[in-house]
Amino acid sequence: MVMQVIHDDALLTFKEAMSYLRVSRSTLDRLMWSEQLTGHKVGSTWRFYREDLRACVGREVPMTNLQTKIAIG
Repeated sequence: MVMQVIHDDALLTFKEAMSYLRVSRSTLDRLMWSEQLTGHKVGSTWRFYREDLRACVGREVPMTNLQTKIAIG
């Protein structure tokens, strides 16, 4: 049981997150920049908690918020 908790808390790399969600690099980038997914910068790389990846799957962002973020850049 303890090993499972430690495994769930492990940070995933960008590639592992892509594989876990079964999405492309551009989709994962879009999820991050639209603030649907929380990533953590570790040095020069991004890391993700599985819990954050699971949470972003069911979350919706209103189109007006996304268009505003894209326009602001």
